[in-house]
Amino acid sequence: MKEKSYRMEKVNTMLKKEISDIISQEYEVSKENFITVSVVDTKADLSQADVYISALKDEDLIIDALNRESGHIRYILGKRIRIKKTPKLIFKKDIYKLNI
Repeated sequence: MKEKSYRMEKVNTMLKKEISDIISQEYEVSKENFITVSVVDTKADLSQADVYISALKDEDLIIDALNRESGHIRYILGKRIRIKKTPKLIFKKDIYKLNI
């Protein structure tokens, strides 16, 4: 069981870095508004990854736009990483930030 959680932690870290890079390189909004990928939580079967985002302004609009573009982001992600299955991306407001 411990091995699996270590593996998922590595997957989540890799996805966080790559998604952050894709957003900053591919989308103009990230240049105008500081967007941070704070946490990625991937299901064990790699079917879905919840991507928690924070932004300085218009956070809800940005999350809606990223969810509309999630298929394209997933496509780019699949070309960049070696993983059995590229998960469906669901962008959400950073709940971890709200608990501080």
